[in-house]
Amino acid sequence: MIEMSDPFANTLDTDAAAFLNDMSGVCPVMEFAPGEQLRIKSHHYRNMYLITHGECLVELNPGDSRQEPHACGPGDSIGEIGFLRGLPATATVTAHDKMQVRVIDDEVLAHLESEKPELVASLLQKLSEIADDRTSYDLTLSDDAEMDDSHGNVEILLCRNDEMLREAQKLRYDVYCTELKRKSPFADHKEGIITDALDAFGHCFIAVRDGKTVGTLRSNSPVEGSIGSMEQLYGMPQSEHHPEATSVTTKFIVVREMRRSPVAMQLISYASQYGMNYGVIESYIDCVPKLLPYYRAMGFSVSEKSFLHPENGPSIPMRINLVKNAKKLVGEVGLRRMITFYVRSKAYKFAERLRG
Repeated sequence: MIEMSDPFANTLDTDAAAFLNDMSGVCPVMEFAPGEQLRIKSHHYRNMYLITHGECLVELNPGDSRQEPHACGPGDSIGEIGFLRGLPATATVTAHDKMQVRVIDDEVLAHLESEKPELVASLLQKLSEIADDRTSYDLTLSDDAEMDDSHGNVEILLCRNDEMLREAQKLRYDVYCTELKRKSPFADHKEGIITDALDAFGHCFIAVRDGKTVGTLRSNSPVEGSIGSMEQLYGMPQSEHHPEATSVTTKFIVVREMRRSPVAMQLISYASQYGMNYGVIESYIDCVPKLLPYYRAMGFSVSEKSFLHPENGPSIPMRINLVKNAKKLVGEVGLRRMITFYVRSKAYKFAERLRG
C-alpha cells in the first residue's frame, strides 16, 4: 500500500494523502520484473500506475544515446497523461528492478468517485498538474532532436471523456448524413450526432488536425458487452479466438479532404496496436464492395456473406489476424508505406478485373 511518507502522497493535502493509504482494498496490484516494460512509446493505454515499490527508467526517445533516461520510484505516477487525455504514451518505461504498482483505470476511478468524490477531485487535479509539467518538459527536452513528420500535424487520440466521444459522434453525422446524404437509424438530427449502444463500451479513437476532428474509428470487444447480430453477420463464432480475443471495428470515418492522406491508416495502426495490447488477436470490420481491394491490401479477408448495412448499404464482412499482420498494420505511417499500400491495392483491383 502507499505509505504516508511516499513522495506522491505528500504532494496532496492531508485528507487526500490519508485516502491514498486506504486505496489498497480498491486498486489492483501489478508486479514487473527487471527489464519488463510498463509503457511503450506511441502505444495507447487505458490505465495508469502509482509506484509503491522499486524503480523504473523513463526514455523519451528510446534508442537515442544522447538522452539519458530518468528514474521514477515509489510515489511517482506512470501513464497519467494518456489516462487523462487519451494521448499515446510519451515515453517508453522499463522496470529497473522488481517493481510493484497500484493500478487505476476507469472502473477503479468510478468506484472511488462514488465513495470519496472530493478526494478523487483532488487527486485528478494534482495528476493534471503533473501531466502539464511533464508535457512541457518533454517538449523542451526534445527540442534539438530530429523531428518525425511522417504523421504531419495529426494526433490520434483515444476518447477519454464524453466531450471527445461527442466529437466522434458529430463527425459520423457530418459525413454520413450531411455529406453522403445517407439515412441512419441512429442519427439524432436535433443534436447533429450519430450514436448507438456500442458507444457505451466501445474504445473510440479520433484523429485531430489543427483542433479539428478529421477521422474516427471505434472498436468493441464481445467480452465487454453485447454486439448483437454482428457476431453472426461477421462469422465470428467460427473463429477459434472468439469471443475472448476478438473485436469489431465500426464507425470508421475520415473527412473528405483527408481521405488520400495517411489518416485512415494511422487510425488502423493505433487501434490495432491498442487491441493487441489488450489481448485481441482477430479483428472484424465491414467494407463497401469498391473498397475491397484496399482492405485486402492491408491483410483482411472475407469472413462471411455480404449483408445490407443500415448506413453503408451492401457491405462485405472481413477479418484480420492482428498478430500475423502486425508488420503491415502497426508502426509509423509514412510516404513509403502509403505507396506500398496503394501499389498492393492496385494489384488486387487488376486481379479482380481479370477474374471478371
